[in-house]
Amino acid sequence: MTDEQNLRTIGAYRDLMSNEQAFQWGQNVFVDTPNIDRLANEGVIFDNFYAVTPLCTPSRASFMTGLYPKQTGAWKNHGTLKKNKHSFAEDLMDTHDTVYLGKWHLNGVTKDSTDFNNNPNRKFGFKNTSFQYNRGHWKYFSQEKWKVTAYDWSQRGMFANNEEQNYATDFLFDKAISFMKNKKDKGKNFAVMLSIADPHAPNEVRAPYNEMYNHISFQLPSTGKKAMRLNPALPDWGQVDTFSPETAESNISDWENDTVLQKGMQNVFGMIKLIDDNVGKMLQFFDDENLADDTIVIFTSDHGDMMGEHGRLNKGVPYKASAQVPMIMRWPNKIDSGKIIKTAYSSVDFAPSLLGMMSVEAKNINSSGIDGSSEIMRSGQISFNEEQIRFLTDSKMKRWAAAITGQYKLVLSKDGPWLFDMIKDPDEMINYYEDPKYTQLASTLKNALIDTIDKFNFPLKQRSYLADTPECWDSKNEISGWDNNLCSDLNDIQNRPACQWDFVSSQCPRVCGECCHDSSGEFWLFKAMEPVLKYKKKSDFANTLQHNYFVLNPVVYAETDKLHL
Repeated sequence: MTDEQNLRTIGAYRDLMSNEQAFQWGQNVFVDTPNIDRLANEGVIFDNFYAVTPLCTPSRASFMTGLYPKQTGAWKNHGTLKKNKHSFAEDLMDTHDTVYLGKWHLNGVTKDSTDFNNNPNRKFGFKNTSFQYNRGHWKYFSQEKWKVTAYDWSQRGMFANNEEQNYATDFLFDKAISFMKNKKDKGKNFAVMLSIADPHAPNEVRAPYNEMYNHISFQLPSTGKKAMRLNPALPDWGQVDTFSPETAESNISDWENDTVLQKGMQNVFGMIKLIDDNVGKMLQFFDDENLADDTIVIFTSDHGDMMGEHGRLNKGVPYKASAQVPMIMRWPNKIDSGKIIKTAYSSVDFAPSLLGMMSVEAKNINSSGIDGSSEIMRSGQISFNEEQIRFLTDSKMKRWAAAITGQYKLVLSKDGPWLFDMIKDPDEMINYYEDPKYTQLASTLKNALIDTIDKFNFPLKQRSYLADTPECWDSKNEISGWDNNLCSDLNDIQNRPACQWDFVSSQCPRVCGECCHDSSGEFWLFKAMEPVLKYKKKSDFANTLQHNYFVLNPVVYAETDKLHL
């Protein structure tokens, strides 16, 4: 498992995309990954596998347990996986020597350069955790007997003559290979979880990988340019405060000419190239030891990285670059080579699917996910269950929740529903929710998502959100016919007279006072519903909803005596 990796940094995923989608940063801006690609060519690649929440700790907790974030206790970064939860390793430890190496991030806020976990109460089925640390993006490790110490980038001078042995990625791969060699020589089965902290920031990497991509200049992806121009505008959960039509061109230029950002992204490519070279070293070990045919090798990441798409960096939003993760599996004796699975899956499905593949009874884990082993191991080159729906949640910020299939993604939030058709619009810029052709599909996804929000206690349940588009809604795009102006600009008294123009008031009916219809859709309050019942006056209820209720029902809000519960 890598940390924070964009799908487009893997050749096997670029091969599944159009040329425009594959090369978002420029036509010749890519990193070769022949060894990860080999895994895909000799196994199965998932084209729609998502982190249940695009954030490190909750995503990792779901991977390990098959549970949604609120069920694990580790629903935000630096959270603690509940002691009474079980990982897939607990169902493997009777038949395999289990080991976890690298970043864990499920033991709370603990971060220490000598924090290598041997706590017998926090092993979750992994017998050997000598090279497991809780959190931090350490760049180097040293070992003296069984004492392991971590170092950050500022201490790299200590390893000037032996970086290949001590750089974190190399060190952990070598320890994993050594462990497997030892178990193979003793005739024992092994189950190894190797968690690499790269290519997550800090964006630094050892030589010569730190100079391999210095010749590359990253362009801002087309979705980033559109986002900065607000053409079209983004939903609230995707918006960045600095985006404005007036400053868009200068912001785009600043991004593409920021030398620090450019060098950081060059080093991200360097980190990925180093990871790929180590994957190659591990595959060679399997070949040399005659282990390849009956060893399951899985490559994945805890979440994605926007890397400029939609004008953003990092993660936390339901866009593909943030929430979708690589999932590649190779098992030559059991899985057809070159297989593509287009069915939607998420990280809660990983544990039950792995155990299902291995015909191991899940005695300990009680997963909320799907066992996809039958689809993984079924013969055929392309597999696609178009009806399968999976669910994502913004477990930390509580801004959104999403339902996804292999083609569609519905996101609910206070901003109203956004429905993406990821085949017609792979950029995820167009909201198809109001398109009559999508009415039945949108209803199916919405009902399934609302049920899941309630059943699994998604954090959005603690907030109010719009389950339908209001009848009266101001456009967030630049006002067509009035360059560089937005509906929000009409709040300035100097711009207010523009509302007399029909083309302005039709695009900005709320701010121009033209709203005259109440929504016929649903407004979900959940947690807020309990105090609602205590209000003696209907006007008190209307006042508590303020903006959220007003945008749905402007007429009722103005005439509170007509409000009905």
